[in-house]
Amino acid sequence: MPPRLLPPSCRTVFMFCLAACRVMDTAHGRILGNNVALIYDDGLDLVRPSSHIELWMTNVLDDARHMRCPSSISFAMFRMSSKLDAITDIVQHERAGGRMLFDGMVLAVTQCRVADVLEPILSSTTPRLRLDFIACPSEAAGLEIERLELYRLNEASRDSCGMYAFHKWLEHRICSWSMEATTRRLLLDNEAPFKQEIYIHSFHYASFVGFQTTISWFSLFDLFMERSVTRELQDCSNLDDLQWIRSMRPIRLDVADSARMQQRKGNMLRFASLERPPFVIFERHSDGTIRGFKGYCYEIIHALQKIYNFTYEVDQPKDNTYGTVMPNGSWNGMIRMIKEQVIDIGVGPFSVTYSRSKAVDFTVPFYEEPTGILIPPPAEDNRLLACTKPFRLEVWLSLLLCVTTLPIVLWKDLQLVLKTYQKAASTSNENSKSEEENHFQEKCPSLAKQYFFVLGVLIGQSGQKLPSSGFSPRLLGAFWCLSAVVFASAYVGILVGFLSIPRLSPIISSLEELPGSKLEWGVQRGTALETLFTEATTGVYKTIGDGLLRQPTALVDVNADGIQRVTNGSYAFIKEKSYLEFAVEEDYARSGSCRLSMARQEFFKVNFAFALPTASPLKTLLDKKILQLMETGIGEYWKKIHWPRSNRKCDDVKGSSAPKSLGLTDLQGAFLILAIGSATSSLIFVAEGLVKKRTNEGQETSPLSRCRPHEWMHT
Repeated sequence: MPPRLLPPSCRTVFMFCLAACRVMDTAHGRILGNNVALIYDDGLDLVRPSSHIELWMTNVLDDARHMRCPSSISFAMFRMSSKLDAITDIVQHERAGGRMLFDGMVLAVTQCRVADVLEPILSSTTPRLRLDFIACPSEAAGLEIERLELYRLNEASRDSCGMYAFHKWLEHRICSWSMEATTRRLLLDNEAPFKQEIYIHSFHYASFVGFQTTISWFSLFDLFMERSVTRELQDCSNLDDLQWIRSMRPIRLDVADSARMQQRKGNMLRFASLERPPFVIFERHSDGTIRGFKGYCYEIIHALQKIYNFTYEVDQPKDNTYGTVMPNGSWNGMIRMIKEQVIDIGVGPFSVTYSRSKAVDFTVPFYEEPTGILIPPPAEDNRLLACTKPFRLEVWLSLLLCVTTLPIVLWKDLQLVLKTYQKAASTSNENSKSEEENHFQEKCPSLAKQYFFVLGVLIGQSGQKLPSSGFSPRLLGAFWCLSAVVFASAYVGILVGFLSIPRLSPIISSLEELPGSKLEWGVQRGTALETLFTEATTGVYKTIGDGLLRQPTALVDVNADGIQRVTNGSYAFIKEKSYLEFAVEEDYARSGSCRLSMARQEFFKVNFAFALPTASPLKTLLDKKILQLMETGIGEYWKKIHWPRSNRKCDDVKGSSAPKSLGLTDLQGAFLILAIGSATSSLIFVAEGLVKKRTNEGQETSPLSRCRPHEWMHT
């Protein structure tokens, strides 16, 4: 009966027996820790690893020593050329009834014939695993040893899946001796993902709690997985059975390029970098030569340097680019240097894109960055037409309609009212009839007077009187006066605020507004942004990309050229936000004025990572430590060090909130209206003079000349 099906009381007794057996086994001299023998042949060198597979094994063993087993795992290294006799002595000692010195054995060989010789002499009482780096005939594998067929995977899958499967084997074969793990499974009554087979072993005499006894005990469920370690490896690599059988990828055992470089120069790595504040900053001597490196990226490098104890040298790409695909399919910039393994690591804020990921490997991302647009600073609105700014176009059109039609309505209304009075007076006598007609002619208003009344009320001119005849014209005039007060007050209030508190408007606010503006735009050559726009097929990205292709000068070789074009005006430079913030603050510190600004809307967030050659042995080391560094939150501390301290003076596009004294430029619209009115009145005066002159040419004398002096004076 499996232990998990025992009654609770029996299960408790069973657990107690397991603990007693474990303690007595320790009293006989067995070390409580988990000891594993690692046996390898002359094709591998784990003391001074150089090839990719040797570096991989070193990393796997280093991580295995830190597994969270109840007791630590230690590895005893045996190289066959020097310690074959020691291996044989250990096995013979165990077969002769001596205590077991190892909880498991791992065999790593690069030659099939070595496995044929070594497997028969290995102990059959402990878990055994064979790491297959080459495809050997099935008869060389034996029947009882488990196999990890690493030769069926490519290097990328082997780095992750091989480590996973090896750790899985250690967990189920070696760590299963832990009482805590077994107790946890018994108490929780979980279904274990492996078969539980109970073996009866004879137990030696031992002293336990003051008495001596001989017992037979259940070992800690020799844990055999339902699925073999090979199946775990196959599932992790996402290969079906047919692909798994056909997969044959020979493992290179020669020295890796990075290892050759380390053997030649010691622990030195070759980097490539471009200056890109605040991630990469070059420290220079007075003569301009580089003396050091700092920035966010090199904070990571210096932290790793303390862990792995390496030195480095830094090269710069000749074309000053990160790397893009050329028309012939090759790469330029630092990506080319990485592909050709001229360097070991590309240190800088490399944007992780799909096209780049097919050419090189990337570490885990260490920063996420949006893209921004650097534009000229926001400018004050034109004050020449400031008098039209308080109202929008639809309000002005509505007022124009009212001013045009209301006088006509008043005029017609007054005419109807007076005609009504005239008909009522027609029933009177003939003498009074002529007097009423004269009175009607005097009271009948002209259309011009109604226009003067409506405009006078609107602009607040005093002396305007409501119509004296009829109730409806006076009521309409009264409501117009009330509306005119609202219009005039709103206009004056908004105009005063507009003139005294200027409004600064950005040239554009988003990428979508850029094609419709008067600005030209550009990006740095050889960056991910160039690829993003030029390879786009739809949307605003394609529009921006077409603009880049139409103008050869739109792509700049260095970022400083793009910044300078923006300061010259009518240009927008597209770049990562952190660099643009750095450029704005640096320009303000140098010039003392806000000559640069940024569009409000951000776009195209991208992850930054270091670039590595494909299947680089450094990737696993870098990924692990970079993740640990980022999880500590030290990245925020580095940002405070290297990001510019913004004074916020160039960020606000709304302008100052305090009123200011008005100058001539603020009131130029009023002077413009006065000038237009004066010019118009002068033209009308000249026109009246000409018309009057032509009228008087046909008369011999002026009417005033026929008047007597005293009559002219009284006229």
